[in-house]
Amino acid sequence: MVVVTDRVVLDRQLQDTIYQFEHKTGVVQKIDKDSTQLASALEKGTPIIITTLQKFPVVTQKIGDLPKRTYAVIIDEAHSSQSGESAIGLKGVLAKPYVREKALQYMEEHNVPDSEDLIIAALERGYQPNISFFAFTATPKYKTLCAFGRTGPDGKPEPFHLYSMRQAIEEQFILDVLAHYTTYKTYYKLVKSIEDDPEVDRKKAAKALARFMALHPVNISQKTEVMVEHYQRHVMHKIGGRAKAMVVSDSRLAAVRYKQAFDHYIAEHQYPIKTLVAFSGEVTDKDLRGVSYTEVQMNGGIREKELPERFASDEYQILIVAEKYQTGFDQPLLHTMYLDKRVAGVQAVQTLSRLNRVATGKEDTFVLDFINTSDEIKEAFQPFYEVTLIQDKANEGQLNDLRSRLLDYQIFYLQEIEEYSRIFFKIHRSRAVQIMPS
Repeated sequence: MVVVTDRVVLDRQLQDTIYQFEHKTGVVQKIDKDSTQLASALEKGTPIIITTLQKFPVVTQKIGDLPKRTYAVIIDEAHSSQSGESAIGLKGVLAKPYVREKALQYMEEHNVPDSEDLIIAALERGYQPNISFFAFTATPKYKTLCAFGRTGPDGKPEPFHLYSMRQAIEEQFILDVLAHYTTYKTYYKLVKSIEDDPEVDRKKAAKALARFMALHPVNISQKTEVMVEHYQRHVMHKIGGRAKAMVVSDSRLAAVRYKQAFDHYIAEHQYPIKTLVAFSGEVTDKDLRGVSYTEVQMNGGIREKELPERFASDEYQILIVAEKYQTGFDQPLLHTMYLDKRVAGVQAVQTLSRLNRVATGKEDTFVLDFINTSDEIKEAFQPFYEVTLIQDKANEGQLNDLRSRLLDYQIFYLQEIEEYSRIFFKIHRSRAVQIMPS
């Protein structure tokens, strides 16, 4: 059994979860080092292997012919994991004995003795009789259903099994992240309503209202005050004082500036709150010539692989992200999300769903959205609440219309495409052999 995903964060979570199952020594192998470790586990025939998809193309160079075995491949986040050369590499490694045998047979029957590599490369892309795939995703694409689903009564692909968001909420496996979703505009009105509450001290009410009126979110420093004060007053005591929050920014530079603003504001008010930031690569601030930032540097030397574990500790309370950790990140103590980014459709569902994990003492969640409207977010969730709706496959008319629209921009011309194709296919035709399906 091979459990695969396409992201390192998800891979570590799967490793930890499966490794917790009761098992004998040597039954489960976590591939947490490199492709050589994966090659060794496959050659030894380890019963359960947990790894990332990207290691398989590299393994091809490090492994000989495996014995003939049957494999169950369990795929997490199947909507993004099963395309490209990595997926083909997985098939090539696990089905290598069958593919080589079939290639030799084809060469003998068709008298093409020097084309073994080309024949194998073509065969690896097709159906492999010794591999069964079991794929999981909450947000399937059309091609995902075509690859792993079955044909429904209406002729369209459908999943073999559906576990809806509504059923999961009702059975308390996840929390309803929209139950306490609030836009900043609505939050401001809630604060304003205390002005007319006879049980609230009017001086305190007036002071609070004046502060929020002055904090209309037009820049990072103002939004920072809103978020830190909200977390400090309404969130940090949740889940037995262990509740955490995530700030979703709209760019890597915004994440850098939020990290700086949060740390400055927290230090100024001496709040017992610590933050971490997550973004890829190196960020240059155009307003500060010669200054650049990395995730490790801004987190005081914490390495990327260490970040999820460090955030899970009691030392850190708020994680500021840009793209990273918006999907697949599993942290049950996440209670509140501050959303300062335009999200829609699947991205909105995946982002807000970082909060839906259950934990002891976790009774609810909260989302404060500075950008999107409640109608936009509800619309994004609707297709996934009861049944995941699948779009129709693109038809020839749509593709022809798209072709015409692209040509209208005159970025490229048909003559250029034809000339490129003439050279490209001439090169490949000279060394390729046509392989007929068996």
